[in-house]
Amino acid sequence: MKKKAMGIGVWVWTLVLVSTNGVQAQIAEDMIFHNGKIVTVDDHGFNSQVGTIAQAMQVQDGKIVRLGASAEILTLAGPDTKVMDLKGRMVLPGLILTHEHPWDWNAVEPTVVKRVLTDDIVVTRFLEGSPEENLKALPGVLAEAVEKAKPGQWIYIVFTLGRKYEYGTRGNGPYGRGGMSPEAFNALDGTHITKAQLDALAPNNPVLLRDVFISLMVNQKALDESRKVFPQSDVNRINEETGMGGAGAMRWFFGDVVMKDHYPKLVELMRLGLEWWAGYGMTTFSSNAYNPTNIRVYTDLDRRGQLPIREGWSWNWRTKHFYSDPYFLDVLRAFTGQGTDYFWFVGGRIIEGGSCTTARVLPTSKLAKIKGMGIEEAARNCAYGPGSDYAKLLYDYIKRGNRYVNHHTVGDRDIDNIINIIYQASKDAGMTDEEIRAKRHALDHSQMFPRADQVQPFKRLGIYASGNVFEIYQSSPAIFDVYGETAAGWIVPKNRLSKAGLYNTLEMDRALGTTDFTIFTGLDMMIRRVSWDGKVYAPDQKVDRQTALKISTIWGAYYLFKEAQLGSLEPGKWADFMVIDRDYLTIPEEDIGNVRVLMTMVAGKTIHLVPSLARDFGMQPTGAQVTQGGPAAGW
Repeated sequence: MKKKAMGIGVWVWTLVLVSTNGVQAQIAEDMIFHNGKIVTVDDHGFNSQVGTIAQAMQVQDGKIVRLGASAEILTLAGPDTKVMDLKGRMVLPGLILTHEHPWDWNAVEPTVVKRVLTDDIVVTRFLEGSPEENLKALPGVLAEAVEKAKPGQWIYIVFTLGRKYEYGTRGNGPYGRGGMSPEAFNALDGTHITKAQLDALAPNNPVLLRDVFISLMVNQKALDESRKVFPQSDVNRINEETGMGGAGAMRWFFGDVVMKDHYPKLVELMRLGLEWWAGYGMTTFSSNAYNPTNIRVYTDLDRRGQLPIREGWSWNWRTKHFYSDPYFLDVLRAFTGQGTDYFWFVGGRIIEGGSCTTARVLPTSKLAKIKGMGIEEAARNCAYGPGSDYAKLLYDYIKRGNRYVNHHTVGDRDIDNIINIIYQASKDAGMTDEEIRAKRHALDHSQMFPRADQVQPFKRLGIYASGNVFEIYQSSPAIFDVYGETAAGWIVPKNRLSKAGLYNTLEMDRALGTTDFTIFTGLDMMIRRVSWDGKVYAPDQKVDRQTALKISTIWGAYYLFKEAQLGSLEPGKWADFMVIDRDYLTIPEEDIGNVRVLMTMVAGKTIHLVPSLARDFGMQPTGAQVTQGGPAAGW
């Protein structure tokens, strides 16, 4: 009992530190941007209107002061005002991704990692071919790394998944397998290379193999090191015999184990990584804080005024351990919404929703007949089934007045379970429907929900739907094959949600630094719904480009309770915006995925600026995608 109380005390103290943190330092400059096409998205409604389009915008002390015609705004310039001619370029609000994991992805983005982790710190190598090519190369690469490394030094090898993610073998569920390439298999599945082989190849060094999604494999020395940091079985989640781990291990292993003796380097890697994402136009995101070091690093950056972009973070640490304590649940409720303008607490999750679905497997399905796919079993795998331990934890969590947010939800049948629990727990707590809606509970991913008949319960309870648009691209063919056309229409159904007046938001939920994708590729996925096989699935769930922009900006601000501060370009809001290289509202739809971000500002501070626009503005290029030699360095 004492151990548990002590653990809770440590985490409560962490929350107090975060919530009382000083406000992020801002650049107190007076700036005017003129002669542009500034899309404000000041129409927040469920329609295809983006609102006012201005020519010019004045920014002071990190906030938007005025918008209007160029001639009008230019009269406001003083002797110290920095005046920047947009030369007709378009300005959009910064993108808000409501379920994104830069903490995970920064550790596998080559440009950033290679800049920070030199061989004297961690011997790091990237394998960038097909899984088959990478497996052939691994023994030689590992042998070279062992020769380079000192005894006991970490060796870290990353398997990439292709410039178009063509070697990604799955989405977030057994029925999400892409099969996007004949060579698309999981190289880290424990059969192609084994822990015993890693032990033999690197007897004196801890080794971590990781792909750019969720798989990892370690040798015995690495496993021993991890046990020193997290001996608890509910944290470690690495198979003792195979050395394999999934998302539960991947999310803490790099930061808490590999980098535990290199904290300043970890901070710099994550700072640069957030700058890298700002280069895609992302100015705010929401995510679980997946491990203790995650909170520490972001809090330290925030205190120093060095957190490049904003995050609404949520609880995800040992939920079964902590959520069983009523006092802790009251603490979470009290701290929801607390923090700074850059790092604030938005709620918590319990466990990933199950893959269970009401859809029936088609007897003609090719994927369902593949041995080991486990599709029938997955269809019955409900995490929140009636009477389960997790159903009880969720009930208690909701009844204590907490917000359910930022978790992984998959199959439509478990969504039924979650909806029922939210409703019953809230009513048992004496809440009205209006009070329930005020919580803004959110169900993330929308991987296979909501069905049409689930829309009304979503509306009654005010549930938000964060949508992983990458599932449209990657999983549509598999779900179509296994369950048919109706179920394919449940994959991130943006049109259904928007037409119903339900706030729905944007996720990519993938590392982008090893691909040719950007976040605008994600907008394209919503708008055209073209999958990796070139086919369009569920065309009735397409949205127009205006709605896609709202999904990616102002509606995301509602998800984060920040609609008064973020998500649109309106007087009094933070100056979080981007300058892009083409007219998003008029270019052909098939060109939207090619949009380049030339500049990203957060609270009037330049986080990303490419050389061509820097010359026009008389400024220095900046941002990780530029200074570290990413593609944007040549723009």
